Amino acid sequence: MQDRMKKARLSQCMIVKNEEENIRRALSWGKGRVCEQIVVDTGSTDRTVEIAKEMGAKVYHFKWREDFSAAKNYAIEQASGDWIAFLDADEYFSEKDADQLMDILSGLDDHGSEEAFVHFIRCSWVQLGEDGQPFSVSVQDRIFRNILQIRYHGRIHEQIGLTGGGEMNCRDEQRRLSILHTGYVPSIMKAKGKWQRNVEMLLKEIEENPNDLTPYAYLGDAYIGMGEMGMAVQAYEKALTGIPGDTVSRSRHESAGKNLLRLYAYDLSLAGTDGKVEETASRTGYPAVENPDVYYYLGLYHMRRQDFSRAHDEIRRSLDLLDVYCGVDDIYLRGEQGKACAAMAVICRRLGLPAEELYYAVLALRADRYQDDLLCGILRILKKDDASGQRTAGAWQLLLGIYDRESRKDLLFLAKCIKTVGYPSDNKQ
Repeated sequence: MQDRMKKARLSQCMIVKNEEENIRRALSWGKGRVCEQIVVDTGSTDRTVEIAKEMGAKVYHFKWREDFSAAKNYAIEQASGDWIAFLDADEYFSEKDADQLMDILSGLDDHGSEEAFVHFIRCSWVQLGEDGQPFSVSVQDRIFRNILQIRYHGRIHEQIGLTGGGEMNCRDEQRRLSILHTGYVPSIMKAKGKWQRNVEMLLKEIEENPNDLTPYAYLGDAYIGMGEMGMAVQAYEKALTGIPGDTVSRSRHESAGKNLLRLYAYDLSLAGTDGKVEETASRTGYPAVENPDVYYYLGLYHMRRQDFSRAHDEIRRSLDLLDVYCGVDDIYLRGEQGKACAAMAVICRRLGLPAEELYYAVLALRADRYQDDLLCGILRILKKDDASGQRTAGAWQLLLGIYDRESRKDLLFLAKCIKTVGYPSDNKQ
């Protein structure tokens, strides 16, 4: 570990306020790996500062002025390492990923050509829900060189970049490094009033820069967090009126459209008309856009409208795109892949496609094996095949491989579904 630290001096930085529940875990991954841990407190009234000091962090105080970049740049200015890891208090690396990060930094050439000089390390950003399971995955650029030219910009939803402009060279390590984030758990955001705070800051930013429509996309996210779906629709629609790359950032324009389709899929009353939905999809880049969420939520929308043929095509395309997507936007489908397969199984059943129903139902049951509708659907297919003399041994073995025959719960679940379908009790499988 000492050799590793000599090769890569990493400063762990964060800004905090009232994070006593998270600060210990947030600092733990860096212990014994980083050369220093810098905590900038913006006005905590709980035990955050006390715990940080107990853990050996260097604690500084910064008067909050509704500007995340100002606070983060102050933290950077206190750092002495060659590299900075800027994770929030509700974010952390696993032990394995923390070790891999140090190995990656140790192997970088600091004296190569300008083109080969790496400014930052790109990581996956995994959103964990109330149950600790991922519900969305995107990317973040939180590991970067500690050089004067690299600073944060933007009052809220701040971005890292070169102060004089120019392009930062990235080393993409999404497959090896994942930042785990718990901060978007609804109960936590609501309890801390973060959504309301974000709305107020975004409205102020809109007032100061009325020609920049990018904040409207973030405003829609905040309204969803507050449960104000109608307000979210209005904010996203405003963002979509912008010109991508001009009056609204390209990524936020696409995100606004995708999130609108998501709202339409879960509440048909928000969509109004099919024409409005198709217009939203078109503005988002459909049918050429690479973001799999666009097709997924468009498919769910048509599934709820009972247009199963269209739903089948859209969701199947979304699952195909998921395997090759390399963009930076949040992808909800990564966390909802099991749900998407379950939807496809139901759609295929309605369309009379038993082979496809079997395929998607098995995939969905691997994600959540206690879905009686899907298991009963599979059993009906196998029962019909047995009656017609078709071979089903392979399908049975695949199905039984999902369940633990030593588990009473699994056996009872299988027995219940077999009884529901009326499968012969003497079936040798």
